[in-house]
Order: sequence, then structure tokens, then C-alpha cells
Amino acid sequence: MFRVCHVLASVGEKGGLEKNVIELANRQASLGHEVSAVADETMRPHFSKDVRFIPHPMRAGRLNPLNRAALRKRILSTRAQIVHAHANKAGALVRSIRKGLGRMKRVATVQNIKRSPAPFRDYDAVITASAQVRDSLGGIPATVIWNSIEPPPSGTREAALATDPPFVGGDEPVFCTVGRLVPAKGMDLLLEATARVPGFKLWIVGDGNQRKQLEQIIAKQELSDRVWMAGHRDDAVGLMGCADLFIVASRNEGGPYTLAEALHMQVPCISTKVGFAPEFLPEEALMDTHSVDELERGLRLALEKPDALKAKLEPSYKLVAREVTLDAMTRKVLALYERITG
Repeated sequence: MFRVCHVLASVGEKGGLEKNVIELANRQASLGHEVSAVADETMRPHFSKDVRFIPHPMRAGRLNPLNRAALRKRILSTRAQIVHAHANKAGALVRSIRKGLGRMKRVATVQNIKRSPAPFRDYDAVITASAQVRDSLGGIPATVIWNSIEPPPSGTREAALATDPPFVGGDEPVFCTVGRLVPAKGMDLLLEATARVPGFKLWIVGDGNQRKQLEQIIAKQELSDRVWMAGHRDDAVGLMGCADLFIVASRNEGGPYTLAEALHMQVPCISTKVGFAPEFLPEEALMDTHSVDELERGLRLALEKPDALKAKLEPSYKLVAREVTLDAMTRKVLALYERITG
């Protein structure tokens, strides 16, 4: 059994990065490992009671020597064999105090493509969420371990369908996208492409500070009878399962979790070339980022050749069912710990 301390620098949000850390720590603890988490107090409610939670104010600057000294003291208090830092800020903080951590082995997980790999140098092992991220690290050796989820339980689709979402059962197929309404997710580009391609309805599930801009595009492009702005939905995965196609339009992305969720639900998918999408989807289902033209091409493919797209995606469904589960991810991370502790 391992003694591991996870370090998470996020404050007050639970996106894909945070979900990955929390679920990994909780699962490791449930397997009997001695797991601690050093994180901002705002993250405490998300960790299980089996995880020893040690609060550290993560709003403090990473260059602040008092902050670094306090972080070092908290990590050392766990008496961990392994300190596992997640993403840029935590990676840079743990690297900056590496000489004060004694014999602890250091692991870092990197979620997104980096302009500079500096925060992840000098680690005993580096994990990346995709091959694309690994290749951005300037030659730093890294192991790809995909962000993973628990497969949605049976009845997930049926529960969402029972809420009577619009457009279901109509003459046109329903396409769906899910994510925070922020520029990185490319929802604005998707709406511009939708205006060019008639013949389907679109659900946009999620909320965020770009909502007003997206509503303005819907009005300008006269899409109000084709687009449902669903807002935040706890049953987002179930809604994916009700759709005829799932779309990732992101400009940049780590996972994305939503793609894994849609593939677990065996929904046909198209995606921009972000995160692990190129490892999961056939070339025909992939689109260049930052391009309305490419999104238009993907939408037309899904409309004009739906059966061919579904057939091409069969291996993707099998790959995700086998390898993109919380059990599979945890097993791979523990195997990496075993390798570096010898």
C-alpha cells in the first residue's frame, strides 16, 4: 500500500481537472492506500472522508517564500512516499520545494498543452492526459494516462428523457454539446457553423460568462427555433444519450471528459483535435481547431453519412469501455507509483 499526498492548487471550482484529482484520490483511499490531499479549503467538500484533507491557501502566489515554506511543512506532515502534483501551479510549487521534501518521490500530472514545460522538470515521473500533451513537453519523458470516469449507470438516458427536452422525436436529428460557456469551448464557432448547415437541432448544455454573447449570435443568425440553451444540467450525461450526435468544438481542452462520457453512452461523436480526441476518434470525425469551416464539414458529415460515422466509431466505443474507466486509470497510476518506488 502507498502513502500518497496529492497537491491541487485550484480554488473554488470543480471542472475536469479537479474531478480527475478528486476521483483518483477517493478511489485510492477506498482501496486502502493512505491518501492525503493538500488543497484550498474550498475543495474540502469534494474529497471523501477516507482522504486526509490538509487545507492550504492556494490564492497565495507561487513565488511567495512564506507560501512555499508553509506548503512544504504541510506536505511533510503527511509522511507520504509520493507527492503527486496536479497541473501548472501545483507542479511549479512542488518543484520549487523539491530539495526540502527529502526522499519523497515526486509525480506530476499535466492536463493541457504547455508553452513551457519548466514546471514539470525534475520530477521522478510525469503523467499526461493525452499524447498531444506529452508531445508538447519538449522531450520530458511522460506516461499517457487518460482522464477517466465511472461509466454512466443504467437508466441515465431514460431519466433525462423523462424531463421532456425539446426537439426529441421531431423530423430533424438532435445534436448536443456540453461544457462551460467560455471561449475555450468554441460554442460561438459551433453556432456560426450551425447557421450554415440546416437540417438539425442543437442543444447547448452548460452555463458560463459567454452566455450573453452566444444568445446574441443565436438572435443574429436567427437560430432561436433550432437551438436550446439548456443551462447547467445535473443530467447532462443523460441528455448526451438522448442525442443523435455529440460535438466537441473546443479551441483547447485537456480531456475532454464529455467526449469520454458520450462514447460510454455509445453516441456518435465528432470533435476538434483537442486533448485525447485524436486517440479516440477516427480521422473522419476530427476537425481542426479555431475553424468554422471545419465544424461545418463535421456537421455535414454527421448529417449526410450518419451510418458510416457510426460504423467507424465502433472501435472507439470498445476502447473507452475498456480503458477509460476510473478503475483502469487508478490501476495505471498505481503501477507508475510502483515503478518509481521500486
